[in-house]
Amino acid sequence: MLSNSSLSDFTVDTLLSLLETSEASFIAGLTLSHQILTFENTIVALTDEVEKLRYLAARTKAPRAPQLQLLEEWCLNNDLKKFCRKLRVDPDVFTSLVRKLENHPIFSNNSHNPQLPVSVQLAIFLNRVGHYGNGATTEDITEWAGVSIGTVYNCYRRVMIALLQLHDNVIHFDPMEPEDQQEQDRAKQWVKSCSCPEWRGGFMCVNRSPFNLFQKLGWHGEGFYDHKSCYSLSAQVIILPHNLRIVDYMIGVPGSLHDSNVFSRTCIYHHPETFLGADEWIWADSAYPSLPWCVVPFKRSSTELMPNAHKIFNQHLSKVHI
Repeated sequence: MLSNSSLSDFTVDTLLSLLETSEASFIAGLTLSHQILTFENTIVALTDEVEKLRYLAARTKAPRAPQLQLLEEWCLNNDLKKFCRKLRVDPDVFTSLVRKLENHPIFSNNSHNPQLPVSVQLAIFLNRVGHYGNGATTEDITEWAGVSIGTVYNCYRRVMIALLQLHDNVIHFDPMEPEDQQEQDRAKQWVKSCSCPEWRGGFMCVNRSPFNLFQKLGWHGEGFYDHKSCYSLSAQVIILPHNLRIVDYMIGVPGSLHDSNVFSRTCIYHHPETFLGADEWIWADSAYPSLPWCVVPFKRSSTELMPNAHKIFNQHLSKVHI
């Protein structure tokens, strides 16, 4: 009996001791787990703060002198030359583009920081794509618009997405539509004011616009070497001369191809009746073919002098085309 009682006492004491030890270890484990969880939450909070601020050290804002207000001033003063030099479009065309783009969902978000007005984003985009070289750097655009570099890139992306999705609504011409008929009448009136009433039927112009490449391509690079000693892609654009509105174009052709070759790939070349009516034509330079609906200047002869009548014709044609 004694031995059994001692064994029982030992067993009970041992179990109580073990339970106390386990309880202490359990509490210590809970405390450690809570500390680890608190530490992890602190790391997550710091990570969110760093990602939100993006910069660990304070940065001074770069000086900017916004000039966007000059666009409105040029419109009020009817200084269309300066407006077109900066954005490459007429104010009426700019306003029309804003109306077509302003309801696109790309220009709306659920952020507490609203986007810039669509007109400002379009102006930033047109200023960039309308210039080339040192005058088209992102830093120059940020100083001109008074915004950050990231905002400039966002404006490029949004406007490009919207234009590509609205391509057929923005770049088109249908003489049967009332709006395009009004544009056609304005173009004819402009040509008449620059030349004579008999020439008002030529209300479109075609010309080549190269897109210079950074360097020679590694595959068939010689095919992109143009007559100006640059590697480029050739683009043909058909425009209304009074406001530079593009109604047809061809792009992506190697720069070495002749203008007439690239022009033969455009829609207006194959289907002129969809753009032009009776006694209507387009103006072109001497690199293009002379067609019933495509008027080009007289070419100089290597053996004979050009008659004065031909010279006068070419001079007046240049006023309209250039």
